[in-house]
Amino acid sequence: MEQNKKRRALEIGKDVLIVLLACSALWLAAHTQLGRPLHALIREEEPRASSGYEQGEIRAEAALPMAMAVNIPGEMAGPDGETALARYGVQYDQEGCQTLFQQVAGPLVEALSSAGAPERITREQWEEVLHATPGVYMDFQGDIPMRVLTGWLVGEERDWPATVRRLVLSVWEDGVALCYHDQKDGGYYRCQSEVADPVTLMDTLSAWTGNGALFAFESEHYAQLAPDTLLLETIPAQGTYTASNPVGGGQADLEEIIQDLGFSLNTTSFYSADEQVARNEDDSVRLSDRGVLVYTAGENSGRYTVAGARGMATLEDSVELCRQLVMTTLGARCGEARLYLMSAEATQTGWEIEFGYQLNGVPVRLERGYAARFLVEGEQVTQFTLYFRNYVSGGDTASPLPLRQAIAALVAEGLEGEELVLIYPDSGGDTLTAGWAVRAGGAGEE
Repeated sequence: MEQNKKRRALEIGKDVLIVLLACSALWLAAHTQLGRPLHALIREEEPRASSGYEQGEIRAEAALPMAMAVNIPGEMAGPDGETALARYGVQYDQEGCQTLFQQVAGPLVEALSSAGAPERITREQWEEVLHATPGVYMDFQGDIPMRVLTGWLVGEERDWPATVRRLVLSVWEDGVALCYHDQKDGGYYRCQSEVADPVTLMDTLSAWTGNGALFAFESEHYAQLAPDTLLLETIPAQGTYTASNPVGGGQADLEEIIQDLGFSLNTTSFYSADEQVARNEDDSVRLSDRGVLVYTAGENSGRYTVAGARGMATLEDSVELCRQLVMTTLGARCGEARLYLMSAEATQTGWEIEFGYQLNGVPVRLERGYAARFLVEGEQVTQFTLYFRNYVSGGDTASPLPLRQAIAALVAEGLEGEELVLIYPDSGGDTLTAGWAVRAGGAGEE
């Protein structure tokens, strides 16, 4: 029985690695001159009326972390001279994160598919995992329900109520454990895997060499920051980007978008007031000249239904349907940006789901924080708002303010103890440059 379980987990791990490599190849192709026709071929024709996971439909790219760190076995180099494992860290570097994630995706899938019941651990035990236990740390930037992460990577649903931003796959005792910080209750947890092999994980981690990355709690020099802030010895210079609205707000733009959303032009009427409006039965879609689109379902609409039990949409299928909608619309027009899941929160009647843009692993902060927000009520998507933006590299780079100066500014503003992160602030202008911001409640604030 256990051998069959292990064999299945290993096969799933291989499948995920193949999907990740395919995602990487498609992303590279989409950013060359061949990108446009290739992208047109792989775009989904329209959102499915009801969604469900199938092994061939795993969306591995949606689960890529935006920052990672490896505690390397066999190397000793503490930041202040004490004994500690050496560490390799990568952040604000999309390709670097993708390369590292591809190496650990197999063990991660094994652990997710075989994790036992979570046990609560202390803050001190959590710090021990980050500081002195061989393993790999993953930061998704957004708050991702574990049920969704498991569905994306493993291809199956599990009743896992936690919501995580930070996740660690670590060697523990004679096996492998998943440790995480639950964003909902603030607790720290550990789940032991029944399948993942610690020797395989150790061999994978040993391929990396330390680059001086550390967490703020490991050094008194960074006591003013949130303790789990990941820091590199050198913050890489970030590219500048030009930003534009890819949909000018005319009727032709709206016609193209609603076709991507599955509307038929033959049964849709259009008119304009202060904005372009499309109506199909009781459903309406409004597009402003700033590139903001709002969909509102009619009272009897069944356009975007989600398969669910007892008249309620499941979280996993709700997120997947919204992911399809956002990739078909914003994803097809955002240029060099990628979209990531920012949050999925329960409401009294369903779910509120948000996605954001990121550029090379640096979140883009729009005026309202999110690039897309969906409301799921009962078993259907009843409303969503999309902010269309297109980002193209300007060809130049700019170094952010040195970290020590950024920390001094944080303290001067009375924000001691907060997390500093790089973001691209986008308030509607045409040029984006990365800068430091305080992350508060899952959103960076300048």
